[in-house]
Amino acid sequence: MKKRRRCICNTIKLLRQITGEPKPLPTQEVNSTRFELFTERNSDRTAFLVLRGKDVHDRYNRRITDEDIPALCRHVKTSPRLIVKLDLSYNSITDAGFLTLIKKLLIKGRSSIVHLDIMNNNLTETSILNLAKYATLFRLKCLRLNGNDFGSRGGEYFAKFLKNNASVEYCDIGETNITLTSLAHVITALRKDYDGNETVKVIDLSRIVPLFNRYSYETKWLAYHIEYLLERNSTITELHLQKNQLIGHDMEYLVRGLRRNNTLIYLDLCYNRIGDYGAELLGQYLKENPQLILLMIAGNGINDTGAIALTSGLPYSKIRALDVASNKLTDDGIIHLLHTIKKTFYLRFLNLWGNKIGHPSCEIIERMLFSGALSQHAIDVKVYEVDGVLHAAYYPNPSDRNKHFYYNESEFGYALPILHIKRNVLPEKKTVTVN
Repeated sequence: MKKRRRCICNTIKLLRQITGEPKPLPTQEVNSTRFELFTERNSDRTAFLVLRGKDVHDRYNRRITDEDIPALCRHVKTSPRLIVKLDLSYNSITDAGFLTLIKKLLIKGRSSIVHLDIMNNNLTETSILNLAKYATLFRLKCLRLNGNDFGSRGGEYFAKFLKNNASVEYCDIGETNITLTSLAHVITALRKDYDGNETVKVIDLSRIVPLFNRYSYETKWLAYHIEYLLERNSTITELHLQKNQLIGHDMEYLVRGLRRNNTLIYLDLCYNRIGDYGAELLGQYLKENPQLILLMIAGNGINDTGAIALTSGLPYSKIRALDVASNKLTDDGIIHLLHTIKKTFYLRFLNLWGNKIGHPSCEIIERMLFSGALSQHAIDVKVYEVDGVLHAAYYPNPSDRNKHFYYNESEFGYALPILHIKRNVLPEKKTVTVN
């Protein structure tokens, strides 16, 4: 039998000589195979396509741009699983890429995308105008546009979008640099006396108006608009108003609107300047047993006086989640707060870190943890003892993961490697020799 001759030439070297040794591409292509690696699969045959900018950059040294949008649309349409969530936050998508995304993916009759997160990209008022143009064709339930610069006219275009759209329930337009005039248009589009939107249930207006030298605004007008929003809207259940420089006197407008609202259950006023007077007004409002369940007032410069005034209304309320972190409370105010927990509706969520928590407060916290009035997974401090004195350490509250997921914080501070599936290999049986 003849032996087959074996080629002794270096095929790789010859191929490089023929092709001229091409240089590697300047940027790595994000194709359908790599999109599949970023897909989170669910048990109901749906999937989430999570393309957060930092994760993509840590792996491929680039972010999603307008050039990747056509390939992205093809992958969503041809995916064997139904992709219902698309996360493109912290990338470099501009108006042109967003328009392509709208026309090829979002406004189709059988579009599967229900949740769209495109926060902190390079969108301008042109993109918001395109949103308003195709408002009736969207079937999105959640739309997050936080961190994009709308400009002075962007708020007006977004108001038109809300006026004509009947599907969006979660809406986030925080930090979009609009003016008070534009904000008035947005709030008017949500008022039922103007035949406004009746589907939005959650709206985020955190740091919505910019603070810089050329445009300064009086916060009372912002509070005035929010009052009318609360008074003349019966669908919003969650309202976020972080970092809007609201002061104690602005709370007079806000509380007046709260008293005429019967649907709001979540109010976020963190990192404003409401002080003791604002806390006192909230305490008077809570005495009326409203529907409010979650109250967030962290970082508002509240002293013990405001905390004591707030606790006068807490026992009569339905509050089950309270965030008073990063204020100016001492043991006196904290003890008053802890004593109000024993009521009909027990607190399931309590943030205290950032205040002056001393030995007396730690004693009560430890006793309440032991008795079951509080649980460790619902409070953000952990008590420990040194030389017979109790101290409080920061303990990340497992119940408070909202901002952790909101800002896409990595669990380990960096992108984890994508692990491929490996088959289980049974080890061979060792032969045992018996003497």
